[in-house]
Amino acid sequence: MRIYDLLELNSVLYPTHSAVEIVDGPQVTYQELKNRVSRIAAGLRDMGIESGSRVVLVAENGLSYFDIFLSTAHIGAAAVPINTHLVYSEMEYIVKNSDPALIFADEVFVQQLKSMEVAPVVSLDGPEYEKLTEIETSLTCESSEEDIALIIYTSGTTGRPKGACLTQRGLTFNAVTTAEVQEFQHEDVFLSSTPLYHAAAGTRVVSMLADGQTHVVLSKFDPDSWLSTVERYRVTIAVLVPTQMRQILEHENLNNYDLSSLRLLVYGAAPSPGPLVEKAYKELNCGLYQGYGISECVTSLTALLPQDHVLAMTKRPELLGSCGRPVPGVYIEIRNKNGGLVKCGEVGEIWVLTEKVMAGYWNDEIQTAKVLKDGWFRTGDLAHQDEEGYLFIVGRKTDMLISGGVNIYPSEIEEVLCHHPKIKEVAVVGVSDSNWGERPVAYVKTDGDCEMLELRKFCEKSLSTIKVPDYFFFVSEFPRTATGKIRKVDLRKMAEESTK
Repeated sequence: MRIYDLLELNSVLYPTHSAVEIVDGPQVTYQELKNRVSRIAAGLRDMGIESGSRVVLVAENGLSYFDIFLSTAHIGAAAVPINTHLVYSEMEYIVKNSDPALIFADEVFVQQLKSMEVAPVVSLDGPEYEKLTEIETSLTCESSEEDIALIIYTSGTTGRPKGACLTQRGLTFNAVTTAEVQEFQHEDVFLSSTPLYHAAAGTRVVSMLADGQTHVVLSKFDPDSWLSTVERYRVTIAVLVPTQMRQILEHENLNNYDLSSLRLLVYGAAPSPGPLVEKAYKELNCGLYQGYGISECVTSLTALLPQDHVLAMTKRPELLGSCGRPVPGVYIEIRNKNGGLVKCGEVGEIWVLTEKVMAGYWNDEIQTAKVLKDGWFRTGDLAHQDEEGYLFIVGRKTDMLISGGVNIYPSEIEEVLCHHPKIKEVAVVGVSDSNWGERPVAYVKTDGDCEMLELRKFCEKSLSTIKVPDYFFFVSEFPRTATGKIRKVDLRKMAEESTK
């Protein structure tokens, strides 16, 4: 199925239904969105964009994401959204690596993008773009389901980012399976408050076409804006990363907002401490949903459903440490370093087989060959799975440390420390040690005074001595990626310097 097929169907079934509403900005119906996309596609064709071309987008959340994502797909070209918070050299690398035919950008980024001398740059705030949206001709859809529609560059927590090439077939397949597992209704109003340049948010541009849902977009997140938007637009589904969820739950005026329309809160994109989820369960009168996903497989791979959360809160608290079971159309196996299956409960690497898997990394056959094996994708993530199929992530292969011959998974230590009453957030990394090979150290963000000895004794109650961190570093903030993930590669560098 092509992306256009979903858009066209919605324009026929729900022509006057609201498709996109930018908070305090423009709104378009499904008929208007289809016509707008066809016009922009015609304009892009006149500018030399054709099947296989790449079109870079550098912008804050807004209607431009729907314009560019959908109109490039209309032609069979690929949109390449770029994180607006990257420094010049990081952005330049992605722009040059993707080799775009055209670049669209908010005015604030135009000059630096022009200085890269890669492709023509069009300001989203200028007359050239406005004319593009008002062109009188339209273009018949020319794409196929195998065309690459979106190239998402990985966050680069462990090195140079790689461009995951997502096909129209993968994106529409993800839309259908997401609609099934999250039980979409036509009347649903979905709120995007995380950056649309990230895979988990950006792929929702297509997912919310599943059955003519309304997609509300918040330009920038802050707790007050999010709460007032849910109340004002009668939002039914929303997605938050853990740092955002914590800010909302700790907001002093939380109970003053009417959140009764909210039926499902999807949280994730970074590890979510159990106590934070328990607080959300108690204070928000809606279903909770989280899962495990990766950009290379159009994000969503597993789901811990609302009913699983109820079970976790009433009978099986260990399920809060799980990211759920595979969603429809996704097959997961846990394999050892030789590619063989491990026994139930044993830790191994997650391998994924799905129609959503990427076509490959853009312009990188070597890295593609390393991760794609006979249709299976090697995630590089370590986990174990129980007899019921619940998946428990223990970390990245690169995060695991070996101390005195013992495998230590940072997530196990982090889970213990998250239950300390004064700790708000924690990250554990390994550092070199002349005696043990590697040793764990912990970075903690606390709520109140806390001493290293206190934390060490707290860990000793639940962890064997070899797993107790040698050092505890107190931080006010963590280095993060755009999606809220803690950049452990930065913490490891900091720890190596601090423990010399």
